[in-house]
Amino acid sequence: MTVNRLTLAQVQQRHGRKWEIMEFHGGWVAYRRHAWSTTAARFGVSNLLGADDLEDLARQLDEQAAAEARRKSRYPPAPTDEAP
Repeated sequence: MTVNRLTLAQVQQRHGRKWEIMEFHGGWVAYRRHAWSTTAARFGVSNLLGADDLEDLARQLDEQAAAEARRKSRYPPAPTDEAP
């Protein structure tokens, strides 16, 4: 049985318009070409991702696409008030 491993070209084809993807110290990093504001973090949107392997990074990038869709579809939740 052969295992189909993702290639950098495949990940770039799918996510490269929004993300810069590169090998970094034996792992992989991706950073947004155009950063989102910190308020988008409430929806799980990140501007920087890191992973040990390309498959995990691709999974995280897919999750980011879903987080972006959540962010675009509604207003951010209100911040929680923390008592001192």
